[in-house]
Amino acid sequence: LLIFHYLCKMSMKDLPPANGQTVSNPVRAKKLALELVLSMVQNSGPVIRSSEHFISMLKKLTCVALIKNSLSVIPKIFGLSLQIFMTLISNFREHLRTEIGVFIEQIFLRILESGNSSFQHKNRVLQTFYKLCTDATTALELFLNFDCDVDEKNIFERMVDCLSKIAQGKYTSLEHSNLIQPHQEQELKALALQALVTLMGSIVDWARRMTEEKEGLFNKSNGGDSIQDPDGIDSDDGDDIRSIATSGGASSVVPVPSNIVSQKQRKLELQIGVNKFNMKPKRGIEYLKQNGFISDNPMDMAELFQKGDLGLDKTAIGDYLGEDKPFNKAILYALVDSRDFSGQELAYSLRNFLAIFRLPGEAQKIDRMMEKFAEKYCQDNPDVFANADCAFVLSFSLIMLQTDLHNPGVIKKMTRDEFVRNNRGINNNSDLPKEYLESLYESIVASPIALKEDEEMRHRVESQAANSQWQKQDLFMRESESMVAKTAEMMKEKSKSSKNPVYVAAQSVEHVRPLFEVACWPYLATLAVLLEMSDDTAGTVELCIEGFKHCIRIAARFDMDTERDAFVSSLAKFTYLTTVKEMKQKNIECIKALLSIGLSEGNNLGPSWQYVLFCISQLQRMELLGTRGKQDFIFFGDEEVGSSPQQQAQRSMSIKGGEVVKRRAHGLGVSALVALGQDERQVDLGNSEAVVSQIDSAQIELLFNRTTGLSSQAIVHFVTQLARVSKEELALTDQPRIFSLQKLVEIADYNMRRSRLEWQKMWRAMAKHFIEAASHPNIKVCLYTIDCVRQLAWKFLDKEELSMFQFQADFLQPFEVLMVSTPGVRSEVKDHIVNIIAWMVEKKSSVIKSGWKTIFRIYKGAAQDGNEDVATTAFRSMEHIIVNNYDVLIDNFTDGIGALLAFGQCRCKVEMSKKSIEHLLQAADNLAVKAAASVASKEVLEGGPNTVRHPAEHWLNILRGLSTLVSDQRRDVRAAALNGLFDCLQKHGSSSFDEDTWRLVFNTVIKPLFDDIHCQMQPGEQQKQAGAVDTSRSEGTAASWAASMGPPTCLQALTALVRLFNEHLESMSFLLDDVLKLIRNCINHDTEAIARIGVEGFKQLLILSGKKMDDACWKKVTACIKQLFAGSMPKQLMCVEVSASGEGELPFRKDDVVIQCVVQLLLIDMLQETMREHYDNIPPESVLALLDALQGSYEFAQEFNQQIELRQTLKRLGFIREMRQLPGLLKQEREALSCSLKVLFQVQGDPKMQGTHYASKAVERLMKLCCMVLRNYVNKERIIGEQHAQAAEQPADANSHDREAAQVEMEREVLGLVPIISDVVMGGLRDLRQDQFARHAPELFPLLCDLTVVNSYEVREKVRSVLLVQVGPMLGFQATEASGEGPGGESTASC
Repeated sequence: LLIFHYLCKMSMKDLPPANGQTVSNPVRAKKLALELVLSMVQNSGPVIRSSEHFISMLKKLTCVALIKNSLSVIPKIFGLSLQIFMTLISNFREHLRTEIGVFIEQIFLRILESGNSSFQHKNRVLQTFYKLCTDATTALELFLNFDCDVDEKNIFERMVDCLSKIAQGKYTSLEHSNLIQPHQEQELKALALQALVTLMGSIVDWARRMTEEKEGLFNKSNGGDSIQDPDGIDSDDGDDIRSIATSGGASSVVPVPSNIVSQKQRKLELQIGVNKFNMKPKRGIEYLKQNGFISDNPMDMAELFQKGDLGLDKTAIGDYLGEDKPFNKAILYALVDSRDFSGQELAYSLRNFLAIFRLPGEAQKIDRMMEKFAEKYCQDNPDVFANADCAFVLSFSLIMLQTDLHNPGVIKKMTRDEFVRNNRGINNNSDLPKEYLESLYESIVASPIALKEDEEMRHRVESQAANSQWQKQDLFMRESESMVAKTAEMMKEKSKSSKNPVYVAAQSVEHVRPLFEVACWPYLATLAVLLEMSDDTAGTVELCIEGFKHCIRIAARFDMDTERDAFVSSLAKFTYLTTVKEMKQKNIECIKALLSIGLSEGNNLGPSWQYVLFCISQLQRMELLGTRGKQDFIFFGDEEVGSSPQQQAQRSMSIKGGEVVKRRAHGLGVSALVALGQDERQVDLGNSEAVVSQIDSAQIELLFNRTTGLSSQAIVHFVTQLARVSKEELALTDQPRIFSLQKLVEIADYNMRRSRLEWQKMWRAMAKHFIEAASHPNIKVCLYTIDCVRQLAWKFLDKEELSMFQFQADFLQPFEVLMVSTPGVRSEVKDHIVNIIAWMVEKKSSVIKSGWKTIFRIYKGAAQDGNEDVATTAFRSMEHIIVNNYDVLIDNFTDGIGALLAFGQCRCKVEMSKKSIEHLLQAADNLAVKAAASVASKEVLEGGPNTVRHPAEHWLNILRGLSTLVSDQRRDVRAAALNGLFDCLQKHGSSSFDEDTWRLVFNTVIKPLFDDIHCQMQPGEQQKQAGAVDTSRSEGTAASWAASMGPPTCLQALTALVRLFNEHLESMSFLLDDVLKLIRNCINHDTEAIARIGVEGFKQLLILSGKKMDDACWKKVTACIKQLFAGSMPKQLMCVEVSASGEGELPFRKDDVVIQCVVQLLLIDMLQETMREHYDNIPPESVLALLDALQGSYEFAQEFNQQIELRQTLKRLGFIREMRQLPGLLKQEREALSCSLKVLFQVQGDPKMQGTHYASKAVERLMKLCCMVLRNYVNKERIIGEQHAQAAEQPADANSHDREAAQVEMEREVLGLVPIISDVVMGGLRDLRQDQFARHAPELFPLLCDLTVVNSYEVREKVRSVLLVQVGPMLGFQATEASGEGPGGESTASC
């Protein structure tokens, strides 16, 4: 150790000035000392290496000696210094972490960046870096210990960036022209490029070795052998990097320590904050606070500003500190207070203070800064000045002096005496010593107050201005002195630092990822620029291509998608396969490199396969061109009939002249079609011949064959990108290429043995492209694509599929998508698809399982297509399935029924639709049998035993389909569907449906059926508003259907529903409310035909099922009838204001009111029929409720009929203007009155009603109603007589027409009351029990007397009969048969 100490001291001695031979001995002594130091360091054993004293000597002596000698102009001494340094890095880097970083940053990088260093210095440093790059461990550890440490500078990043700039020639400016010759410049560029490529190569090799070691340990721990590559793929340079190209990038590597990753991320965040601060200080500080670098404490900001190596812009710091805001001032005060000015001269303290920031331009900001500085200086040095004002003024004066002396814009400079004179009396009205002021002046003159950045800029300007070798050497000597001093100072400062950073060793392969993220972009720029500019295949080009391969391997291995894509796309660009440029040998080599990457890195290329496969696609095109083979478009020329002559001429020119247009790339993912001229075609032909002569096509086939060895994720990427390239090939309609499409089919064939899960992922990508290709404008391409899918499907159907799998369905999905959901597919393609599927059904039905679902959907799409040939072929195959494989339809019930329904809706052939309906009914029969047989076992038709489905689900598929067909335009189809629907419900309802099923059937089948019929019977505008317009039906056809076929269909459907309900009343009674609601909706419809049908259906329901209904059902029916009476009452007639002018419009739609009037009459008629048929079954309370409804209808009609002026106004406004009479509700009044009286007479004569309160209420209402009717009749007859007498006496006037109209209406009313009084009232009174008549005789007898003098003979005759039968016995007169009436009401005696 003493000898080593002596040798280090000896090597540190300064050499005397060069003075002839006298220098030789000291130089030899220094050289000998360095040689011995190098030998001792190289040959030191483990004991010495572990000695703390020896390590201390290395830090304090050896490193200092290296600093002084590494800048020596003597090449041998300089070289020995570098050798010693490399030895220290190799053997002692874990102990010399700080020294190594400082040495590289302050010596090596500054030599390379300096414009004054000689070629020998730069060359030796580059050789040193090259040696560093050969050891990946050293490079990685430089990155981990410096670039990933927040407190250190980015040594590795600066080194790579420096090498990149030298390799690109960015340092070859005028400042080097006097020192470095062109051949020397080329040597430096080559050496820098070689170092960069070597670095990536060593990292690739290190990663491979680390991965193999980890995998070996893993396999050893599991007792197995190491995994061997089945293909044994090696890279072309002999580096077996296959072991680091594992499946999907996954490998058994030690993960990156979290602190390394977090530190690098932390450092990156800090740099982002610095950049934000330099652009906008406030935003930068907010970012730094958010990320935890600083707090709201001003001292944190002050400490941050004093870290000069962070890259904070000192101008921005000065402007921020000078702001007159509380927080900014607090930071300024904290910064000044953190400085220690004790024992320092004012000028020295001011220099240190102003080195932190650049003084702002505003005087107020400078004033605030100097004021705080002066205060702090006086606090630390209280005996120097009398007060702080003196320090403030003097500091300000020094700043002004600095500007005056060193600003080139100031012509007249301040003298020493002027400076002394300007500062008189500033020390509390006394002068400072003149010598002191003069010394301050001289210090500013000799050394201006300047920032480090300004000094560096000044030195750079001097370097650029130097135009001789001697000036350059002098500048370099000064730079060397500065480097030595600064390096020694930095080592001294870091040795005193309290921080003792731990040396991080490169132990994980994942350390490569963050390193490459830093280095990749300088690498890409360097390699791309040099490869573009150089044609030296044996030298620079070879290195660039090798660098590309290394970078792609690293990016691919670590799944760095952005970086990998950037390198692969850049390499692909240099193949010139996407341009029409003359290829050189370097372009051929790039093609080979790209193929090599595809072979070796297939598992990790991911989306970058696009560039490799596009390259292969272009190689195949060029191979055909170079061998004079026929292009694909010659076989796939689009000879579509109907093309214009111009298009045919263009196609002819394309075929004769070869390829006329080509897709040229304009960057990543951007391409355009360009025309090729004769010269360009010659270039393309020459390129093709060169490619054919040097590229082995077997390599391409090998790449496709080896896809079987790709991982599950890699094969999906491969297939996806191959499909993308195929899409590019098919982009030209008249010049398509199918190379990639063929390869896609081959890849599918090669990889058939993969697992189903892998195949599903692959097929998802392939199927999408097959669908796009089958939709190609060129019909030949479409048919070729369909044949490709057919071939694959045929092979895959031979593979056994287990139950519950859906692979066959997925595989046939392209056919389904093309048939069903892809617009623009040609009919020839669909016909071809249907023929293929029919052929599969015929030949492969025994092996089809999950594919049946897709097949049925394809048939459904064929039926919906509308093409008769396609639909006929599909239906023929469907019938083949039904006849020969009916179990298939049962097992795939939903899809099979959907297909049959589609055939039923197909309008190509009526017979096809009728047969489809027959098959649907047959399916219903089988479903009923199957359902009955599976009740015990709880099985379902589809989905397996673990699938729970509602038993009505399959029924609903059939029934909904049939209900949909009821709306068909074709009469035969409509009738067959309607009859089939309700026959099916009649046949299987009682045995197969429970309550839930019936409810589902009603809500989802029957109710929508009537909604559809109602909607189609509406006028066109209302259909559009309802959104139910059938676009295939013209307006005339729709109107014709609504007028001729709609009402019969609606009536038939409602009749069938009523019969169904009647047959299954016991099981469907819970649906009575729903049935009544449906009927009520029909009756309330705004179409008269539907309203009439609704009432008719209601009548049929009551007549057929009345005897089966219980009291609860009758209550529901009664409530419904009351709602109908109330809802259909034409109350809008009463809302018109009476007017004699007849001007204005009706406040309602005439048709709506007419429909209400019609419904009222129909409801009254329905009640008459119902009472006549089912009076005995209706409960008394319901009878009274119905009487209330009739009473309401009668009273409303009577009230309206009595308002003659209102009715006249309505007629003037246009309501029923076509009739001669006034608008009236006479028939409604008569019918409601007649029905009410009949029911009341029937109730009072009902034996079971006797003695109940219902009977008394009925009799009371009856007598009241009879009296009212009789009185009304007598009064109106009297009024009519009086009006006739007055009309005879009075002459005609202006109102005579209205009086005549009113008189006519009253005569009509009286005439209408005659049959009611004679037949109903008188007949009922005559048959009334004697006691009941006697009880009400006081009221009736006067009215009967009045009736004896009315004009109607028929009434008088009936009154006579009542008097004889009822009043006679009261007077003791017994009517005989001769003097009375018989049972039939005929008179047997004269008056």
